[in-house]
Amino acid sequence: MSGFGLGDSNGSTKPVRIVVVGEKETRKTSLIMAAVTDHYYPEPNIPPLLPYTKLPSEYCSEDVPVTLIDTSSRPEDKRDVIREVKEADAIVLTFAIDRQETLDRLSEYWLPLFRQLEVTVPIVVACYSVIKNEHNPVNIEEITLPIRQQCQEIEICIEWSAPWLSDISWLAQAVFVQAQIAAMYPIGPVYDQVTNSLKPRCVAALKRIFELYARNNDYILSDDGLSDMNVRSFGIPVMPSRSRELIKSVQELCPIGVKGNGLTIDGFLVLITKLINDRKLRTLWTILRTLGYNNDLRLVHEMIPYSSFKRMPDQSVELTDEAIGSLKRAYHRFDNLGPQMMESFFETAPESPWNGAPYKDATEKTSNGGLSLEAFLSLWSLMTLLDPARSLEYFICICHPDDPSSAVHVTRRRELDRKEQISVRKVVQCFVFGPKNAGKSALLNGFIGRPYDDDNRDGLGEERYAVNMVGNSGVTGGTKKTLVMKEIQYQEDGFLLSDEALASCDVAVFVYDSSDESSWKRAIDMVSEVATISEDAGFVFPCLMVAAKMDLGSFPMAIQESTRATQDIGIEAPIPISSKLGNFDNLFHKILTAAEHPHLCIPKIESKRKRVLKLINSWIPE
Repeated sequence: MSGFGLGDSNGSTKPVRIVVVGEKETRKTSLIMAAVTDHYYPEPNIPPLLPYTKLPSEYCSEDVPVTLIDTSSRPEDKRDVIREVKEADAIVLTFAIDRQETLDRLSEYWLPLFRQLEVTVPIVVACYSVIKNEHNPVNIEEITLPIRQQCQEIEICIEWSAPWLSDISWLAQAVFVQAQIAAMYPIGPVYDQVTNSLKPRCVAALKRIFELYARNNDYILSDDGLSDMNVRSFGIPVMPSRSRELIKSVQELCPIGVKGNGLTIDGFLVLITKLINDRKLRTLWTILRTLGYNNDLRLVHEMIPYSSFKRMPDQSVELTDEAIGSLKRAYHRFDNLGPQMMESFFETAPESPWNGAPYKDATEKTSNGGLSLEAFLSLWSLMTLLDPARSLEYFICICHPDDPSSAVHVTRRRELDRKEQISVRKVVQCFVFGPKNAGKSALLNGFIGRPYDDDNRDGLGEERYAVNMVGNSGVTGGTKKTLVMKEIQYQEDGFLLSDEALASCDVAVFVYDSSDESSWKRAIDMVSEVATISEDAGFVFPCLMVAAKMDLGSFPMAIQESTRATQDIGIEAPIPISSKLGNFDNLFHKILTAAEHPHLCIPKIESKRKRVLKLINSWIPE
């Protein structure tokens, strides 16, 4: 019996590679030979290393082919062992129960090695014993408890061998059958065997699945919901009598898990936990995979419509009005999207996507540290701009769209926008350049409502973003646009920007300290440098200059010099601002206006390519 009803779950038919590793004389090769030949071979008859070996089909679960891979214990063969481990679907880790040092090496060497290699496949620990101790039998679970607590990937520990056992081959085969089942239906990603609880990502996936089948019934999973889930996963409905049995079993374990004639989310999680404790992992994984999850409990690539955001470097990805409407409805399910509510908002997603860079602290916060609707939508627009695949994955998990591809659209190429002399992009990305201590960080902080800080941190750390919505009276009427400000860090050897990175820039602003003439000169040099690079790459964009720190007063002849220089290169005069005083002179509106007219404010600076062509032409005699 599989599933909630009587259907058969279908696992993956992908061949399984099981790699056997461990210390010398822990009987790695003997284990493989005992499993495939039904015999136990004395040590002198064991070869030093076996070639790839197929597990007999009669021992393979669900007729999935299994390859057993022996490894060497010699230090000089470590590179080969690492290669095999990286390609493994499951690992059998061996030790000898009467040689303590081989058990110690599991936690001191092998498990740290797997972590270093970022190998997270299921592990079966196989214990070998050569000494019969009838008076003080060894409890394998007890002696391996410390390493099982250390490594969540360990699925099970098995004592497989002793020369006096008549069923030694059967035990050896059991090791590899367990390893195969663990590879196909791993417990590690879904359940913490130390705390005996579902893991957070598994809970998130199950909550999404629950919502899919219970949202039309006041979030109670009814008989029909259970049956629909079973049909989709196993191809057969749940009979009413079976449904009543399941609900009754949950009620006995968790009274609040049942409401009316259905399951609450708590009851559904209890039902799944019961499946795991009953070792029905195949049922759980069939449900998870049918609903689009991989072994990391992220949505599989096939669930993400990558074709919907295929684009050229000077195109961007934006949320559609339909997607924004769905996100607004999701937002309004919460009275106040504060820090704690934010975790609840993303409870059906793998985790909160905005806890780290570049999203953390990238937008304006409310007085309680939460997000307004505009800030929330701004962050989602930023995620869509920078990582559309992740944005769609989380949108699918939160909003359950029928057609995820309708959630995003690709903007027109900026090259065409320039020809048409108009851009209707709703999300504008502005690169913020400038020398150290010019006031770039203060500008970004002011943009998202943070208080001014005299401790200038310009030029420190990594590139950062600030995003907010800005009122607009341009080509899109009174509709607000999302403005993304990206602070560009400058290194001694120049800007570390690829051509493709520059292609994503809609507008560039160059900030300088208006009280410091050297800051101004460095900023105008940057305009020339960036304009030259962008023209050579074929991705030009409007540029604006920003005279920051106007509260400190200007250096002598500042206005005349800056006006003349900007006129010479065909861009507007510098925009004066004071972040300290909160005076930004409509800078953010001016950035949007520049973005809407991408054919204007482009510096008239001769590119390197044109200079080289002129030089070549000067060498050609008339």
